[in-house]
Amino acid sequence: MLSKSKIRKIVFLFLVFLYAVQLVQAGEQTTLSPDSGHSNQVQINEALENGNVYLNAGVYEVDGPIYIGSDRVLTGDKNAIIRVWSGSSKYFVGLKGVISCRGVVQNVEISNIQLDGNIGNLPSGYANSRSDTDHDCQKMIILHGYSNQFAKNIKIHDLKLYNSFSDGCYILFAESVQVYNNFISNCQHEGFYLSCVNQGLIYNNKIAGICSDAGRLDNCQYCKVYDNYFFSYNGESYGQYKGGQAGLQIANAGSSHGYDASNKPQKTDNIEVYNNIFADPGRQAIWLHNYDGNVFVHDNSFINADVLETMGIPIGDISYENQPSVELSEEVFSSIFDILDMEFTDSGRTEQTADDIPLQVTENTSGIIAGGVKIVGVKDRIVIDNVSYIPDDQAVLVQTKVIQDPDLSQWTGTIKKIDKDVSVKIKNGTAYAILKVKTSWYTQKKDSITGKSKKSKLKTSTATFTDTYSPVPEILTRPSEKKGYINEYRSKSNPNTRIYVDPDGLQKIVYEYGSNTSTHTFLVGEKKADEAGILYTKYTRVNSWDGNISTFDDSIIIYGDFDPSKLKVTCYTPYENFTVTDFEHSIYSMEKNTWISPQTAFILKLFLMLFCGYKLMRVIIPP
Repeated sequence: MLSKSKIRKIVFLFLVFLYAVQLVQAGEQTTLSPDSGHSNQVQINEALENGNVYLNAGVYEVDGPIYIGSDRVLTGDKNAIIRVWSGSSKYFVGLKGVISCRGVVQNVEISNIQLDGNIGNLPSGYANSRSDTDHDCQKMIILHGYSNQFAKNIKIHDLKLYNSFSDGCYILFAESVQVYNNFISNCQHEGFYLSCVNQGLIYNNKIAGICSDAGRLDNCQYCKVYDNYFFSYNGESYGQYKGGQAGLQIANAGSSHGYDASNKPQKTDNIEVYNNIFADPGRQAIWLHNYDGNVFVHDNSFINADVLETMGIPIGDISYENQPSVELSEEVFSSIFDILDMEFTDSGRTEQTADDIPLQVTENTSGIIAGGVKIVGVKDRIVIDNVSYIPDDQAVLVQTKVIQDPDLSQWTGTIKKIDKDVSVKIKNGTAYAILKVKTSWYTQKKDSITGKSKKSKLKTSTATFTDTYSPVPEILTRPSEKKGYINEYRSKSNPNTRIYVDPDGLQKIVYEYGSNTSTHTFLVGEKKADEAGILYTKYTRVNSWDGNISTFDDSIIIYGDFDPSKLKVTCYTPYENFTVTDFEHSIYSMEKNTWISPQTAFILKLFLMLFCGYKLMRVIIPP
């Protein structure tokens, strides 16, 4: 029978053993900078073996795949570029991409960096590659499971992927997949390709197709595709044919292109496509074929396209001759707004007045006055999520007209002055306009003796005219102030500060630090006019960063020592803007540098785990 002291020793050693195992499994986060050679995948792969990886700004040339395993995050500065070396495409064939996995993965996140396939400096013979050849090269990202064991929890976001001989992002046999906030351009296969994916979300992406589809879903279930911009352009394809096939293709594999569907464990079902913009997306905006499940397509916009309605599903039958009406360059576009022939705006203010609308007042008579008041609509109306809003009751557009009653042709009086006062109020969804008119007038009478005209004393008359208008959009509730959060991590090796402002109710946030600026945009407006000619703004929800300050998720990151005096944060609603003055500043002291490298620390932790295991066995089973 074990003594109490031995039991306490066993419990203590067991807990230390579990702690050591946890340390080994958790790994470290390593910050890297580019090596001078063209095999940067070596240092990145070594760091990913031990934990998460952050890439500093710079160009990381690679001549082989980067392998990411489960429970890993690969992120970095938005100016960190992983570029395929010009002599290396032979290493990226089949299921090997620039970023790949060696087996079934779960809990993987790739964000905030750029991947450049560099196809302009590679053999053009690799163009038009197929999966059944040795040159299906340069999928930018490929993560997968197997037909009987799905990968799980994959997030691909805030990336720039461009210049690839194959797909931008290919996810195969997986569930719980999110692809969002990415810019994908000039990929000779699909911008994103989901095959046998369950519970996938594809949103807020900007994808330019040059040869094939902007996006594709084969044999997927319970997936949503929304708030994306899909467009095509005649960029440089380096040997591949041009003109995208479709904005979005949805089907069961095996129906086209010779793909074998025999290993697909499921069929297409429960797909929803909505709130996307398709701008000249090639032959078809949405290509639905060879599927027998449920696909719901609604509330999408089609630009420069002949849109047909077939069984409630919009199909864009777009010819190659139907090209965008704007001049497009062959470079990688920095923004979707650079190439769409649309008037975008941040503000919901239109500067429109009632005088800009044709006069609609109907004259009524009230005493010596003829006139009236008319509510012709509302100005500065915005539409968010199909709901209309206005800034306040002053947005009601009111026209008025007041003149002397023309029927009083025999009247000998003269109106000296007309004063008008218009008041507007909104109650229970109805606008009320009241026009009050006050006139000063007099009559003239000719003296029969002198022959001179004599004016009477000034007299006063009043008149009131009213009008109503409904329904009136509700007044937009928006913030007038915000609180910012500064989390400063002080460290000798890697000091950095993250700054965050809650975006609820905002159109965008502009972060300034010193001479650098980054803008986080949440709503993009498009100016439109209704049938009456009244301007309004339709907003689309986005989640987009632009600028030269590093970002991660919803925060900006300042590297180095932080100086609060250099920080300025401005919040914009659809109608106003204000500066953030209230910050909660938290300071965290990080662990000082030691002589121990990440590799040495890993070995020591592994030794601790083995030593504890050995001692534990010696206690349980004495020699």
